[in-house]
Amino acid sequence: MKTTIAILLLFNMSLLFAQNSKLTGTIVSKNNKEKIAFATVAIFDATTKSFVKSTATDEKGYYEIQVATVAFYVQIEILGYKTVQSKTITNTKTDLNLNFELEEDALALNEVVVMQSKSLIKLSRDKMIVDIVKAGFGTGNDGLETLSKLPGVQLDKDENVVFRGSNNLQIMIDGKSSLLTGEELKQYLKTLDGANIKAVEIIANPSAKYDAAGSAGIFNIVLKKSAATGLTGNLRTSVGFAEFIKNYNGFNLYNNTEKWNLKFGLNYGYNESVNRRTIDQTVVTPDITTLLKQKNDWLPATNNYSGNFGASHQLNKNITVGASTNYSIYKSDEKTNGRTEESDDNVYKRFTILDTQDDIANTTLTGTVFYNFSSDSLDTKIDAQLNYANYQNSSDRLTSNTYFNANTNEMYRDIEAVKYQNPTNFNIISAKIDFEKKVNNTFNFETGTKLSYVNNDYTIVLQDRDAQGNYTLNTNRSNHLVYKESILSGYGITNFTKGKFDIQAGLRGEYINYNATSLTSNSTNKDNYLSLFPSFSINTNLENNQFKLSYSRRIQRPRYLYLNPYYEYIDTYNVSVGNPELTPQFTDAFELVWIKKQKTSVSFFANFSKNEMYQIIDYDKETKITTLFYDNIGKSKSIGLSFNTSYLLKKWWDLQLNTEVSYGQATSDLEGYKFNNSGISYSGALNQSFTLAKDWSAAWNSFYSKNGDYGNTSFKPSYDMSFSMRKDFFDKKLRMNLSVQNVLRKSQWIQSTQQDNVTTNWLNRWETRKITLSLTYNFGTAKKKEVKDADLNEEQNRL
Repeated sequence: MKTTIAILLLFNMSLLFAQNSKLTGTIVSKNNKEKIAFATVAIFDATTKSFVKSTATDEKGYYEIQVATVAFYVQIEILGYKTVQSKTITNTKTDLNLNFELEEDALALNEVVVMQSKSLIKLSRDKMIVDIVKAGFGTGNDGLETLSKLPGVQLDKDENVVFRGSNNLQIMIDGKSSLLTGEELKQYLKTLDGANIKAVEIIANPSAKYDAAGSAGIFNIVLKKSAATGLTGNLRTSVGFAEFIKNYNGFNLYNNTEKWNLKFGLNYGYNESVNRRTIDQTVVTPDITTLLKQKNDWLPATNNYSGNFGASHQLNKNITVGASTNYSIYKSDEKTNGRTEESDDNVYKRFTILDTQDDIANTTLTGTVFYNFSSDSLDTKIDAQLNYANYQNSSDRLTSNTYFNANTNEMYRDIEAVKYQNPTNFNIISAKIDFEKKVNNTFNFETGTKLSYVNNDYTIVLQDRDAQGNYTLNTNRSNHLVYKESILSGYGITNFTKGKFDIQAGLRGEYINYNATSLTSNSTNKDNYLSLFPSFSINTNLENNQFKLSYSRRIQRPRYLYLNPYYEYIDTYNVSVGNPELTPQFTDAFELVWIKKQKTSVSFFANFSKNEMYQIIDYDKETKITTLFYDNIGKSKSIGLSFNTSYLLKKWWDLQLNTEVSYGQATSDLEGYKFNNSGISYSGALNQSFTLAKDWSAAWNSFYSKNGDYGNTSFKPSYDMSFSMRKDFFDKKLRMNLSVQNVLRKSQWIQSTQQDNVTTNWLNRWETRKITLSLTYNFGTAKKKEVKDADLNEEQNRL
């Protein structure tokens, strides 16, 4: 009730501000009168020459923006065209219509524009947009490696993407779900060629319009699109070498007309790499101190294939329909070589040799059918979608452990061999409809509903080899789980604009009904519950300063696999198990952002979580086996400050600085795993780009990151730097890029966990110091419309 009253007071206060009028128009190319999408339309105060607000043209080149009853002028900017500035406008008591024609400018890419359209990092409403092309992050890297180079991002010991200390992210592709999380998401991201990524949008505090999943926010990966009407496309290839060879190849074709938009793409990648993992575990008891020193080299060789096709048709000026599909194949031949040395009271006693061979193959199929309606005035918009996804995975793993005495190098027990198979089949279907209505110049609202259904089939087959060499089923460690889930959600958002203030309030409701049945144990875990997710934001433009205060409630539901009482055999000393009692984690997220002259931003953020999902390390001193599982420990909080700015040191030298510092605390009330620890984390990134003569350019990127203590875990710093050089040929149709990544070989993850009398030190070092040469050939010019991809959202992010 108090929240409602506060919102109403804010709405009433907004009525006191100056009246607005609406400015509309269309932006076209002067040469061919083609409509220009995504041009920046900026309003400046004519008296102070200061920036007031901005918007962007839609796919039809149309823009609409509210202006106050004071003197102002309009400035239009987009790369590749000369900047246009209108005359001063003073009479704004009525709505105005201003159309602009832009002249192409081949030198525009080398100019500095007021709105920082060249900036490596830009801020737009609730998004921080990182330009991957300008930063040079993508060339020679796969999608996962590219994400790891973003400001405030790391890969943890399991190669999960960590942002602001949390891996509870929702990752999307072109505004649509990436389908997977955990191991499946890592495999999927590795099928992406980083050179095909245009930008990444970081949405730290999403509104109620988005699925509520992801307590750390949303990463939206924006892929490169055609820049031409008619038949256009691009070809690209790259070869890289670190300790092993890598190769990426891609072909994209587009055909865009006034009524039709078609796209077709094929991609192939081959990658050999290594991950060197070291685990030291010390167990102290009154009788003895045991030290386990484990070194594992994981050596995957992967082949990735993917293809996509999409088509959209504009039935008339208001209605567009279309469909798209994507199919990908991931095959990996993975070998792990390991050695574990065991010491008692500093006396080296025995060692174990690990040998694992894992053959993995998975396929992903997604498809969507969509309908879009926009009224002539764009006051009414309807977006309807029907989406389907199927994911199939097979894993055939053979692990053997051979045990030796340290003093004689003779075996002291029989070889242990285990076969592990994990066939899975996921089917997901969802239907959604969104409606947006602009009532007048000060008020509009959005609403929508979504229904999704998930049917997941997990099978874990674990077989032990007996003395005769035969493999027999281990019924205690095998399991067949069928997971069915339906989620019905709906949201409503209202927007008020008065003077220089914009206020948004929204509420999302999600009702979930799930049933997890273990066919092996004949047990069922089911539940249903309704969760509400409010969101609120208020922002204002005050000459050269912009401010935004926002709040949203988020949820992190357990991955489907975490609810499975499975048993995953890693090696003799390490296993993972599921927890059917795991419950969702809820987070209240706050953020206050200050933007100075569209160039410098300062963000203060605070996240408070309940029922924190935390990975527990449980050591059994009798068997000397460490068991990993997730449980709800209690609560956590993260409070921090981030700073981003850019400097033009010379006309040819652009510098971007990003820093962040945060305080994190986790409290566990879980019996046997109680703790209350905290620490300070800090990170910094310096990215420099150089525009040189004769179509040469270069980039130098460096970072330093140090996570503070969190829960019962402390971390060591990670840092490195990378360089790239680029040359354009044949009127910029052919581009050559040479890059050297992680030259210091210090991009790694080091953590230490202290639980009771057990200390576990974990180091992951990925293959680094990589050299890559790439070639990209583009043909065609101008703009295109994009065909929508599947929107399967949060229910697919937990596979």
